[in-house]
Order: sequence, then C-alpha cells, then structure tokens
Amino acid sequence: MTTGQEAVERSTATTGKGQRRSQTRWMMTILLGIGLIVAYIDRANLSVAIGDIKGEFGFSTAMQGIILGAWVWTYAAFQLPAGWLADKFGARFVYAGAMVWWSIWTAVVALTRGTASLMGVRLLLGVGEAPLMPTSAKVVSEWFPKKERGLASGIYGGGSEAGAALAVPFVALLMMVMGWRETFVVCGLIGAAVAVLWVWLYRRPGQHKWVNKAELDHIRSDSRQEDSIEEKKATIKWYKLFRFRTIWGLFFGYICRNFLNYFFITWYPTYLVSAEGFSTMDLAKYGAIPAFVAIFGDLGGGAFSDWLARKNLSLGVARKLPIAIGTLAAGTVGLAAFTDGPMMAIVLLSIGFAGSSFASAAIFALPIDVAPGAGNVSTIYAIQNTGSQIGGLLSPIVIGFLVAATGSFRIPLVLMTALCVAAVCVYLFVVRVEPLKLKPTASDA
Repeated sequence: MTTGQEAVERSTATTGKGQRRSQTRWMMTILLGIGLIVAYIDRANLSVAIGDIKGEFGFSTAMQGIILGAWVWTYAAFQLPAGWLADKFGARFVYAGAMVWWSIWTAVVALTRGTASLMGVRLLLGVGEAPLMPTSAKVVSEWFPKKERGLASGIYGGGSEAGAALAVPFVALLMMVMGWRETFVVCGLIGAAVAVLWVWLYRRPGQHKWVNKAELDHIRSDSRQEDSIEEKKATIKWYKLFRFRTIWGLFFGYICRNFLNYFFITWYPTYLVSAEGFSTMDLAKYGAIPAFVAIFGDLGGGAFSDWLARKNLSLGVARKLPIAIGTLAAGTVGLAAFTDGPMMAIVLLSIGFAGSSFASAAIFALPIDVAPGAGNVSTIYAIQNTGSQIGGLLSPIVIGFLVAATGSFRIPLVLMTALCVAAVCVYLFVVRVEPLKLKPTASDA
C-alpha cells in the first residue's frame, strides 16, 4: 500500500508512460563528489602549508604529525552522532550544515597565532566534517538501486582523490600568490558556496522536480522503502549493531586500510620534499599525479563491482573481489622505500593510491548492503568510518615518530604494505555481505 507521503512524493515527480528515464540520480552523486573535493582540500591544505607554518610557529617534527592529524580526533569521535543525525533528519540540511561549519573553521586558520590555536581550530574542523561520509552513504541508498551503487559510490568517492590531487597544486599556487593565511580564507569561501549549491539542488528522489516516473521506478526497483512498516521493524538501535561480527569487520578493516590513505593527506608532501628532493614548484607540477591516477581507480572499481553484480554473481563476490584486488595493489607503496629516483617513487605511489581507490567504491557500498534497514545505513557507515579515522589518526602520528626516530620514510612505507595485507584478510574472512539478521546466530555475532 502506498503511504500518504509516497503519494505526495510521486505527485511531484514527472509522470508519463514509456518516457525516457531521467538521470538526476547521477547529478546527486556528482554533487557529493564536489563536496568531497572541498572536504579533502580543506583536510590536505595544512599539509601543503605546514612548512611555512612550522617555520613561523616553531614546533617540532613530531608535533607536526600530531597537528596534521588533529582534525581526525574529533572527526572520529563524532562519527556516530553524525550518522544518527543523518538517519534522523536526512541528508539535505545535515550535509549543508556540516559544510558551512567546517568551512568557517578552515577560514579561521588564518587567525591562528601559535600551536595551541592551530590545534584547536583543526579539532573544530573535524567536528564539521564528521557527517560527510555517513550522509553520502544515505544519499546513495536513497537514490540508487543496488546494481548501480558501486559506480555511484566510486563517482562520489573519486572526489576524495580529486580533492587530494587538487589540494597540492591549488594550495601551493595560492600560497605563492597570496600567502598561507589568505589561502585558508579562500578555501573556506569555496566550501560555503558549495553548501549553498547543495541546499538549492538536493531533494529526495520522490520530491525532486527533475525526476520523472521512469527514473523514480528505477531507483525504487529493489530499494528499501523507509516509510514501510517492514522497514521500521528492520531498523535497530545503534548500540545493538555491535553484536555483529560483520560490523567489527567493517570497523577493523578500515583501520588497516586507511593508514595508507592518510599518508597521502598528511605526510605525502613532506615525503616528496625531504625524501625525494622536491621543491614547491615540483610539488605543484608532479605532486598531484598519484591522486589524479587514483580517480580512475575509484571509477574503475565501482564499475567493476556493478558489472559483477549484473552478472548475477553474489553480492559478496561483487564487493569483495574489487576490495581484495585494490587493497593488495595498494601495498605496492612499500616498494617506494627501495627505489632510487623520485619519478619511480611517484609511479609506485600512483599504483598504490589507485589500488586503494579501486577498493573504495565497494567498501563505501558495504554499509548499504549489510544494513537491516535504511534507517541504519548512515549509522553503520559511521561505525565503519570511525575505524577509518582511527587509522587516519594513527597514521600521521606513527609516521611522524618513525621518521623522527629513523630519519627515513622506509619503515612507514613498509608498514603500510603490511596493513594492506591485514585489511584484505579482514574483508575476505570476517565481513559477510548480506543484510544483518536481527537475531544473530553464533556465526554472525
């Protein structure tokens, strides 16, 4: 039976028998990708500017690692509240409010005068960015059937690599023109503009005037309906999710995998300068290559996962195979520790970053695949992303102390390879790609 809300939603969508399907859903994931580009620029801009800031504020190399990862502490701590907010209030205003918040604190970096104020501002940045990924998963669950969720996740996930790629040359060039303080103000203004764009364009599928009936039926062809009685029964309290082995697999798998990803957000520019002899201009010319290559990894991994799903293979195979292939390929970053010459290091880092991105789309889709109901999608993604940010929190700190202790990036690079292998084992043998059973068996919990 169609509920009153669904009837209202359907009345807002264009109807017509035999019409060509509109493609508004792809605009939604592109919008998510743009938001992720902004978020990653605002995360990585400090890693580009850190040399000038360190010279002005006078902190140590070990403290540099702590500062670079400071935003991750609050980002991780606020994942579960952010996921709950997205499930409770929806994507439109939660996402926009988060973007406005983190854009404000990005701009406020320009006002810092020392280590303490810089740390405080970056902690507040992390609070604002916390809803980003759980809300993105919510959007994909509402706008895409399961056989398109891999590519949809790959498209918006590519925003992270695009942001990481753009951050290095964009911030480096802005700093050359106007200085590091003004650079952060410009980054904040860009985020505020994108937040306005999001509020203007985003609606749920049944409420969007650009969605016709053919597209609405396609979106709902195998999706869960949030308004149905069955859906409400399937949604469970967030704390009960921790009874399931799969939830812990999503959590620990992402800890291992994201250690590598946060190397590229935090220490990567410093690595190129100190270990490979890059200048600021070299960073602007070549530093973005791995991240640009990784964008194609995102798209390829998502398309590959969806192709496997359309071949009527199990959803487990469609998700786990690209995760395993990509994460093992990511382990090639360890070989950069044993090469001579900066260009070979760039090649290996590009393969590694692209491999990690190849796995991303399938990983992003997992919370949607395993959620017992759509009311748990953002919360499960928040749990997964908490693991991600624990890995992200440890990465700059551990790398910083290892580099300070050894004077080299060799051990950190090899450690990343070992963690990639561990992540593959977790995803293959712990995670089960199916909706969580509300009464877990001994093998589930």
